[in-house]
Amino acid sequence: MPKASQLSNEEVSKILHLKLLGKTDREISKLLNRSKSMIYRVLTRKTPYKPKPRLGRPRVTDILSDRRIQRMAFSQKMSFREINRTSQLQISKNTVRRRIIESDL
Repeated sequence: MPKASQLSNEEVSKILHLKLLGKTDREISKLLNRSKSMIYRVLTRKTPYKPKPRLGRPRVTDILSDRRIQRMAFSQKMSFREINRTSQLQISKNTVRRRIIESDL
């Protein structure tokens, strides 16, 4: 079973606000499209909600760099070496390949 996505701070504040307005846990879960158990956990938590840090290696590129790589590969027909040279990032061939494949999905 996959793990659920984490709640944003806005969602937590919406949950708390809706509870103050007198909404039930079930109504809140339907409005925000979240499980009743997640709503219950937020409402009964004794400490403030903080998202957990994600595991794994951090990404080398950000969204803008990804788009730039995709543009170079498709519109300018650049090779990996040309993309690597002009991107000013130390990225591997596999990273470039992954960013190009992500755009096809």
